[in-house]
Amino acid sequence: MTVVLPGDRIALPSGSSSGSGSGSSASIKLGPGLLPSQASPSSSRTWSPTLTAIRAGALGHIEANSSSKLRTKEADAYWVETNTQRYVPSPGDAVVGQITNRGAESYTVSLFSAHSATLPALSFEGATKRHKPNLKIGSLVYARVVSADRFTEPELTCVNPVTGKSDGFGDLKTTDERGERNGSAMLFRVSLGLARSLLRPNQNLLKHVAGQFPFEAAIGQNGAVWIRASSAKHVVAVGKVLQAADQIAVSHSTTESHAGAGAGADADAEAESDIDIDMETVRNDKDADWILRHRASWLDAKTVRAIVQEIL
Repeated sequence: MTVVLPGDRIALPSGSSSGSGSGSSASIKLGPGLLPSQASPSSSRTWSPTLTAIRAGALGHIEANSSSKLRTKEADAYWVETNTQRYVPSPGDAVVGQITNRGAESYTVSLFSAHSATLPALSFEGATKRHKPNLKIGSLVYARVVSADRFTEPELTCVNPVTGKSDGFGDLKTTDERGERNGSAMLFRVSLGLARSLLRPNQNLLKHVAGQFPFEAAIGQNGAVWIRASSAKHVVAVGKVLQAADQIAVSHSTTESHAGAGAGADADAEAESDIDIDMETVRNDKDADWILRHRASWLDAKTVRAIVQEIL
């Protein structure tokens, strides 16, 4: 596992290009935490493509022809995997936001971070100039970031630009079409790392909870998770599972180091030896993709069931 700090340079294989790429240059896709390094005119002939890290974390690299489910068809992918609480909008991110102001043509949406975003009133499925959604201040929406320039507010949309459909995005309602209350809902805040892990198609944490009772979830890459279920106890149970999953990744090694307490000095020494080997394996053999894949997998079905039953 390669750990990078802000300012570190990452050399790319020869023939790679951080731009769109053409000819013999292979394009790459950059995720969060990396920027392409610019070549100076004096060294343009000898310059080789490099990346510059802008945040601390584990360097992630997925080849286009790898077996990972995160692979891309046309380009290698690079990013820096980290687990923070501060969200910086990026185009393509799915976010949960709250309406804080409304105008004639757009809404102002809080992303629960240092940034507010703009949501045009026509960026909803079926919206026209005569028939626009009537969202109240305080309403929650599930949207996708369209643009996030440095000097302008991020812009959101609730439709797929290809199909023109909502595809799950839009107003997060707690009422049915007749305006009657339909279950209970609550918004939970989790770390950004856990939110990214929950969005992976093969994660099992929420599937374990769904095996106990049905519920709906909208997961934002800004660390906001909206849960709706038939009863308030079910909503609280999901929140407890998310809280436990967010804490267990940090305290996992500490919990195991105390697993043999009271079983004798030899048992403690043996447990510590096993943990040291395990952590050494994680440091040497695991990568950022492994971290992203397992951050939401520390809780098995039995543990999730115990947490849920404690609430119910």
